[in-house]
Amino acid sequence: MATQPTFDPAAWLHALVAIGGGYALASGRKLWLVVQDCAADQLTPVMAQIVGQPDRVEAVRWTLERRQNGETAL
Repeated sequence: MATQPTFDPAAWLHALVAIGGGYALASGRKLWLVVQDCAADQLTPVMAQIVGQPDRVEAVRWTLERRQNGETAL
C-alpha cells in the first residue's frame, strides 16, 4: 500500500513564491493565491499539490494564520 508524501504547507508557500507567485489570507479565512506572473510549466506541479486536497488547503490557511499572529509555523 503506497503512502502519500507528507505535505509541508510552509515549503509549499515558499515554492509558490519561488516561481513568482504570492498569497494572502483575507477576512473570513479566504485564501488568495496570486499567480499572474507564474509560468504554467512551473505553476502546474505546485498547484497540483493542493487541488482537490481540502486538508492541504486548510494546512496552508493555518500556517498563514499563525504567521499573521506572529507565531512560528510548524
